Amino acid sequence: MFQNERNYEPAVEALKPALHNLPGKIVAITGLPGVGKTSLGRYLAYRFNVSLIETDLFLRRACGAMEHHEDLIDQVIGTRLDQEDPERQRPVVIEGATVLRLLDRLGRRPDFIIQVINSDAPASNPRLAKELEGYDAEYTPASAADLFLDFSAS
Repeated sequence: MFQNERNYEPAVEALKPALHNLPGKIVAITGLPGVGKTSLGRYLAYRFNVSLIETDLFLRRACGAMEHHEDLIDQVIGTRLDQEDPERQRPVVIEGATVLRLLDRLGRRPDFIIQVINSDAPASNPRLAKELEGYDAEYTPASAADLFLDFSAS
């Protein structure tokens, strides 16, 4: 059993109808760094037997900003969704602090958005915090979310 499995149950229940028969859909998990997006994404990938893209693994390290190797991420998404035969398409879960901006740049739209918060998460460095404020203002992930999860301890 995963440490926070009980916290993940609302996401599992919300996604059951959306992922029934494993259609080609994008599930996006967004939230600030350290709130639990990756853990949730890993659990959902395990629970539904689908692919997970952890966008932090595709960061361009020398940039100093939330810039990703977008071509590689699009390739991974494409192997799941861009199949001529709909029977061969499969869902993909993608998580990241700026995942909605990333998907927008790729010309892809999420079918389901999960917003995660956690008041116990560490504070971001000032430069990253400024970038995330801009992302939040432009993409308003909290209002776009289909499901809102609070992983705060209290």
